[in-house]
Amino acid sequence: MRKLFIAVLVFTLTIETAIGACLLDDYSVSAEFSRSTVGALGRVASERQISEQKDSGVLEGVIYTVRVDELFRGHAGKTLTVFSENSSSRLLMQGGQTYLLFLYSQSGRLSADYCGNSGLSTNKQSVLNQVRALGHVR
Repeated sequence: MRKLFIAVLVFTLTIETAIGACLLDDYSVSAEFSRSTVGALGRVASERQISEQKDSGVLEGVIYTVRVDELFRGHAGKTLTVFSENSSSRLLMQGGQTYLLFLYSQSGRLSADYCGNSGLSTNKQSVLNQVRALGHVR
């Protein structure tokens, strides 16, 4: 019984680590800025929960509509649609709050890497200063 418990514990910890692992070597602000499709500062205007659709490969998660205040990289209109899957790698955002976002295109949707520098702007002032030094989209 003790061996079974230990085996289950090791398996659970291994799976948790594998799922939550950061896959890239360099998460510096300049590296993430260069890799991102869109870099922006924006306020969450709305959110919509979506259910998994196994037939089409759509994952369960949240779709956020973000009003763009500043665009640092990429092309975007006045709003962005950002998908955050319902997993340990999600970026949870709250309506009305402003976020610094480094976004990547995944399966036709913009998403943030939870290991990266995206997050609530009030917690990312140093990162925001570095991004502003890297430049704005004109």
